[in-house]
Amino acid sequence: MSKDAIERINYLYQLAHEALKVKNEGLARFYIFTLKNIAKRLVIRLDPSIKRTICKHCNSLLISGITMRTRISSKRETHVINTCLYCGNIKRFLARDWYQNLLEYLYSNSNYSVT
Repeated sequence: MSKDAIERINYLYQLAHEALKVKNEGLARFYIFTLKNIAKRLVIRLDPSIKRTICKHCNSLLISGITMRTRISSKRETHVINTCLYCGNIKRFLARDWYQNLLEYLYSNSNYSVT
């Protein structure tokens, strides 16, 4: 795995955040699209904390209150519902303590995660 590629992915993610600060959503989407293409081409697994902040459908950076609506639902089992405000895509995540700890443990021991 190339250290240069990981640094570039990290830099593009930071640039996407900066582009959203100046309200340039199109540029932020381009940076995220480029980031995903680099990771896909070089077979680099992105960290779940990064994957959860990227919309799969429109490649927008998901920030709660700006580009994403966050709700908590207690139907069946308590889970968090994140809705992209651009395309309406919905992501659901379980709100279990042991589930979050398991994911953190698995990805901290993996050689392929990018943080």
